[in-house]
Amino acid sequence: MAALLTGSSLALAVPGVVRAQAAPAERQFDIPAQSLATAITSFGQQSGLQVSAPADLLAGRTSSPVSGRMSSLSALGHLLGGTGLSFRIVGNTVVLERAPEVADGAVSLGPVRVEASGGSAAAGMSAASDPIVTEGTRSYAPLATNVGKMALSPRQIPQSVTVITRERIEDQNLISIEDVMLQTTGVTVDRAWLSSTYNSRGLAITNVRYDGGATSNRVDGMSDIDTAIYDSIALVRGADGLFGAGEAGGVLNFTRKRALEDAQLQFAAFGGSWNNYRLEADVTGPVTSDGKIRARAIGVLDYGHGFQRFKEDRRQLIHALVEADITPTTLLVAGVTRQEDQHDGFNVSLPRYRNGVDIGLPRDFNMGAPWNWIERGTTVFYGRVEQRIGEDWTVKLTANRMENRDKTNAAEMENAVDPIDGSGVDWWYFQQDKATKETTLDLNAQGSFEAFGQKHDLILGADYTHYTQVYQQLWTYVGPGDIFDPVYPEEPAFPPAWSYRNRQVVERIGLYGSLRIRPAKALSLIAGGRVALQDKTQNYNLATGALRNQMDQKTVFIPYAGAVLDIGSQFSLYGSVAEIYQSQATYNSGPRPGTPLDPVKGRNYEAGIKGELAGGRLLGSLAFYRVNKRGQAASDPAYPAVSGDNCCYVRDGYLKSQGFEVELNGEVLPGFQIAFGYTYNDNSNKRDSDARFAETTPEHLLKIWADYRFQGEALKGLSIGGGVTAQSSNFRSGYIQQLNPATGIYDGPSYEYQFKVPGYAIWSGRLEYAFDERYSISANLNNIFDKTYYVTIDSPGYGNFYGDPRNVLVSVRGKF
Repeated sequence: MAALLTGSSLALAVPGVVRAQAAPAERQFDIPAQSLATAITSFGQQSGLQVSAPADLLAGRTSSPVSGRMSSLSALGHLLGGTGLSFRIVGNTVVLERAPEVADGAVSLGPVRVEASGGSAAAGMSAASDPIVTEGTRSYAPLATNVGKMALSPRQIPQSVTVITRERIEDQNLISIEDVMLQTTGVTVDRAWLSSTYNSRGLAITNVRYDGGATSNRVDGMSDIDTAIYDSIALVRGADGLFGAGEAGGVLNFTRKRALEDAQLQFAAFGGSWNNYRLEADVTGPVTSDGKIRARAIGVLDYGHGFQRFKEDRRQLIHALVEADITPTTLLVAGVTRQEDQHDGFNVSLPRYRNGVDIGLPRDFNMGAPWNWIERGTTVFYGRVEQRIGEDWTVKLTANRMENRDKTNAAEMENAVDPIDGSGVDWWYFQQDKATKETTLDLNAQGSFEAFGQKHDLILGADYTHYTQVYQQLWTYVGPGDIFDPVYPEEPAFPPAWSYRNRQVVERIGLYGSLRIRPAKALSLIAGGRVALQDKTQNYNLATGALRNQMDQKTVFIPYAGAVLDIGSQFSLYGSVAEIYQSQATYNSGPRPGTPLDPVKGRNYEAGIKGELAGGRLLGSLAFYRVNKRGQAASDPAYPAVSGDNCCYVRDGYLKSQGFEVELNGEVLPGFQIAFGYTYNDNSNKRDSDARFAETTPEHLLKIWADYRFQGEALKGLSIGGGVTAQSSNFRSGYIQQLNPATGIYDGPSYEYQFKVPGYAIWSGRLEYAFDERYSISANLNNIFDKTYYVTIDSPGYGNFYGDPRNVLVSVRGKF
C-alpha cells in the first residue's frame, strides 16, 4: 500500500484495488504510538481500508497505540483516541476530519465520531465498517445502535439504553435471551412454568424489534430465543411509543449477525453441569469472486438437563442469510431461521404451606409428571432492502414473518399445602395447542439536510403489524395429590376436543416521524410523533365462529420530545418525555358481555448525563426517571368475577414508578472490560394506599461483570473474569384463609399475606486461555457459593422458582 500525498490531502490506497474493499470482521493490529501520519499509513496497510485526510490535519498529532485482534473500525477508533479527530464512512472510504465539524447524523464516540450516510448503516457499507456491528470489536461498548431506526451512539439517544455486545455474550456464555436478561441493567425475571416474562422499572417488557424494524408483540416462548444468530441485543428502557412500543418497561432490539466479506468458519463446543452439551457452527464469506454477494449459515445443537428432576431440554437451530450489493447504492438482505425446542419434565413451579410458610422443598423437586412435554417450533423469514440516495439519505424497507407452533401435554400438582397433614394439592391435566403468525413491515426514509448553518436529521416512516393466534386449551381435574409421596398420573392422549378455543387477530398501522434539529453544534432537539391509524383487536370463539369482543381504537397521535446538550467532547446532558399508549383489548367494561377498555395512557420522563471516556472505549450514564400510568384495568365491584370471563373492569389504575440508574460499559484500561449497572426503583399504586404494584421488583438491583485479558508476554492468552448480581429484598402479597378450629382445616376467614425474600448476591467467575488467535478454552462458574434463593416468587399454590445452584460450563472455540 502506498501513501499518496496530493495537494492538501493524504490518501491511502491499496494497489490493484479498483474500489476500496472493507476489511474482514477481525484483523491483527500492531501499531505503536507515533506521529499520526505514520500511524495512518500503518493502519491502511494492516486494515486494507482506503483512508483520506487533509495533510495539515495530521501534522503535529500523535496516535494512540493499537495492539491485538479486532475489527478495523474499532482499531481506528482506538488509534484516533485523544487526537480530537473524527472519521466517517462515505461509501467504502474512511474520511478523517475535525470532530467539532461533524454533526448531522453523527455517531459520537468521545472525540471520535463515526458517520454513515443519512445517519444509518447505509447501503453498500460492509459489516466490518458498519458502526452497529459489535462482532470482532472485543468490546462491551458499542459504537452505535439502531434502536431508534437510525444508527446513533447511546450518548445521542435521550433515553437509557443497554447494549449487550457479541463480546459480552461470548464471555459470559449468554446462550438464551433469559441469560441476557439476567445480566441486563435494571431487569428482573419472572419465571413461569410455560415461559418467562421480563420487567424493567417494575413494568413489563412486552415488545421486541428485529434489526430496527417494526415492533413485534412476540411474548410467548421468548425465553427460548437463542443468541447464536445475534450480533447484539439492546434494551431501551422507558416508553417508545414513537416507534410503536407503548409500554414503559421498554423494548428489546435484536440485531442479527451480518454476512462477512472474508471467508470465516467458527465453531464452539460446550459441556457443563447436569449433562448439558451444545455445538455451534458458523460459516460466512463471499459467494461471488467480486464479493458483491455474501452469505452466512449458523447451526446449533443443544441438549441437556436442568437441576430439577425429570427436566430435559433439546434444541435444533438452523439460520441462513444472504447479502447482495444489487447496485453500488442498493443492499439486499434476506434470511430464514428455524428453531425447534422440546422441553420434557418442565413444571418446576413450587407451592408453599397454606399459612404462607416456605415448605423448604429440595431444589431438584418437580411438581409435574416425568412425561410432561412442550414442543415449540418457530420459523422466521426476514428481509431488508436499503437504497442510498446521494450522500445523505437512505430508504429502508424491513420485513419479518414469524410462524410459531406451541403444543403442551402435562400434569401438575397445584394449590397450597396444609401444614398439618400435607393435604390440599390436586393433580390436573393441562393441554394446549397454540399457533401464532405475525407479519411486520417497516418502510422509512432517513437522512440529513442543511439549514441555518447546521445539519439536521429527519426520519419519516410507516409500519404495519398483522398478528393472528389460534389458542386451544383443556384443563382436566385428575384427583388429590401428595407432594411428599407423589403418584404420577398416566399420560393422556392429546384431546380431540377443547374446553376453550379462541382466535385473536391484531392489526396495527401507523405513521411516524422524528426531527433532530441543531440550533447550535452542541445542542440537539428531537421532536416526533406517531399517528396510530389503526389499532384493532378481535377475539373469536373458534368453536362457533362468533365474535367475543372487538377493540378498534380511533386514530390517535402519540408525541415524543427530547434534547441532548454536549458538554465538551466527552459528556452530554439529556432529557426526554415519551407518551405511553398500551392496548387493553383483552379487558372488557361492564355490563356483560362488555366492551373493550380504552388504552392505558401516561408519560415517561427521563433526564440524565451520558459520557464517553478513555478515548470513547468506555460509556457511562446516570439517569433519573419517572413513569406515570393512568387507566390501568381494575376489577369492577359492580360485576362479580366469573371464571374464564374477561369482564368486568374499569379504567381506575394509577401507577407510578420512579428512581435512578447508573451504568458503565467498556474498556477501563487496556484489556480490562467492565459492565456495571445499578438501579434504584420506587413504585406505587396510587389507588391502593401507595403500596408497591411491582412487588418482585427490588428497590436496589446491582449487576457487575468484569473481564481482564493479560497484556504481558508472560501471561499472554490468559484472561480472567467475574461478577455479581445482587438485589435487596422483594415480596408477594395476597390473601389466604386462616385455620378454622371448628373444621381443623384452612377454610376460615381470609387474611392478607406477604411472602418476603431476603436480599441476596449471586457470584460468578470465568477463566479463559487462548492458545493462539484461532483456538481458546474457557470455563464459567456460576453461583460460586451455591446460594439457595428464589429467582421468582408468586402465590401459596404455585409460581415459586428456585434459582440455579452452582454450575459450570466449559467451552472450546475455534476460528478459521
